[in-house]
Amino acid sequence: MSSADAPEVVVVGLGPVGITLCNLLASQGIRVEGVDAASEVYSLPRAIGMDHEVMRIFQSIGATDALAETIGDYRPSEYRSAQGVLLRRFESPPEPYPLAWPPYLTFLQPQLERVLRENATRFPNLTLRTGLELVELKDPHKPILTLRDKATGEIARRAPRFVVGCDGGNSFVRRSFDIGFEDLDFHEPWLVVDMIVEDEHAQLPQTNIQFCSPARPHTYVVGPERLRRWEFMILPGENADEVNRETRIWELLSPWLRQDQARLWRSATYTFHALVAERWRIGNVFLAGDACHMMPPFLAQGMVQGVKDTANLSWKLAHALRGGSERLLDTYEAERRPLVREIIEITKRLGRVICELDPEKARTRDAELIEAMAAGQGVQVRQNLFPPIRHGLVGHGANGSLSPGAGEPCPQPWVVGPGGRARLDDVLPSGFIVLFAGDFDAPPALLGRAQEMGVAAYRIAQNPSERASLTEEDGLLANWLSARGACAVLVRPDHVAFGTAADVHQAEGLLHELRSGLAA
Repeated sequence: MSSADAPEVVVVGLGPVGITLCNLLASQGIRVEGVDAASEVYSLPRAIGMDHEVMRIFQSIGATDALAETIGDYRPSEYRSAQGVLLRRFESPPEPYPLAWPPYLTFLQPQLERVLRENATRFPNLTLRTGLELVELKDPHKPILTLRDKATGEIARRAPRFVVGCDGGNSFVRRSFDIGFEDLDFHEPWLVVDMIVEDEHAQLPQTNIQFCSPARPHTYVVGPERLRRWEFMILPGENADEVNRETRIWELLSPWLRQDQARLWRSATYTFHALVAERWRIGNVFLAGDACHMMPPFLAQGMVQGVKDTANLSWKLAHALRGGSERLLDTYEAERRPLVREIIEITKRLGRVICELDPEKARTRDAELIEAMAAGQGVQVRQNLFPPIRHGLVGHGANGSLSPGAGEPCPQPWVVGPGGRARLDDVLPSGFIVLFAGDFDAPPALLGRAQEMGVAAYRIAQNPSERASLTEEDGLLANWLSARGACAVLVRPDHVAFGTAADVHQAEGLLHELRSGLAA
């Protein structure tokens, strides 16, 4: 392999996280090689839910049209007691959607991975190799990978600038450098069952339900098309292999289905963990996805957070490969690790509510949650549970506090421009962008400073205007800015708000802070 063809980044593991990272890097012109020891896409049940930020990431690599047949609506989620009493309800915000995609969606993971692998063929600078096992990884500062073809035994070596381990909870990349996990104390065995419902008259719930029964906590999820998922806690003293027998599965499903009403598609047992890797970077080697964090499934955040890792990391790797400061790469762990840890803690707290096995404690829990429902405090918007990025490359005000809106995903309204109607990201260039409200008159000096830094500037109007670059349909961005007392937002390449500005002086301050952060 010539130096001109040699990969700048090798991604180890081609599950949903690894293949997304491959696509993202390749879309930015980086030479990428993705390798996976398995020859085929993993077929057993794993992730089933993803959010609008993930769809926005898939939008950025041009994959959303091909994904349309693999996704479905994500119904509201209810917590119910053993007696069926509503204890809590999670909903999504209504249209117009803040990121132009439904806030939560269901999907079929094997199909999603196949679509993303097919999407990868669009990029001549991206090579995928399956059946290729990583057997040795040396020197994290100048990494050298030794790879073995599982079919032929042939050995190959790679010496890329960067390596990213997306190779799951048992990550070879992580273990190669003895990176340990911080254990957040959650280890619960569960059975996951995917059913294809063939009887359209089967009487099944129309929403997702967490059954908070101390006799056996369990979960029901409405998947795309005819897919329905059940997850059952494996109780103390039970054997996972015995619970996963088909006869036992049908016993567990008997309150909902007869055997002539559905087909058992696939099932698996997992122990759900709450773990965060102690380090996400060592030299030029990085970890992403399950390789550096594992979380309980109760908010469907496992794969979601892994894909968000890739959006955060990919543009920073591209920045370094184009000659930018490698210190920016330290912000990957600085931003993602505390955020993921907080999300795991939120998920774990909900898991403790669901997984209570003591009948007396369950009755106390039920009474408290029923009281909260009666007081109007039991219905929550799922997205409001999750915090913004608070550390790393995000803007601050003069007093050192976070700039309003910093670390949040910048809204993506539907806009109308010279090319017609489109989602905002589809008509903007990649990279850093400053968006001005339609009534903000940015002075030429400010626009010139942004241009010098490679920051594109656009004015987004609420009503058709010759002065505006684009007109948004529903006022999402204008309302988001107004709620933060701002008239402009500086947006990172991963669509995260660097910060907002209320006037020209604050906008200049954001640009200055960004310049310093990128040069550090």
